[in-house]
Amino acid sequence: MICYYTTHAIKPNFCMNCKHFRYDFFSGKQFGKCVLFPKKVEENKYYLVNGFKGHKHTDYNFCSIARNYNDMCGTEGKLFEKKQ
Repeated sequence: MICYYTTHAIKPNFCMNCKHFRYDFFSGKQFGKCVLFPKKVEENKYYLVNGFKGHKHTDYNFCSIARNYNDMCGTEGKLFEKKQ
């Protein structure tokens, strides 16, 4: 019988160490988002400042959502890339 042991522990891939991680200064890193999973947001508000109606912009899914679904990054962090 042969037993193999490793000398280093397996470290999880934390989103905050990934190069695709972005966070807002005001909300902090606990509400970080992943730029690999964009979602288009279209607002149908009428803005009283400039009179424009409708606004399209790109937002990103939260990291917690991306890590919960295996077709995204999954619990193991399949698309993790270490920050330089």
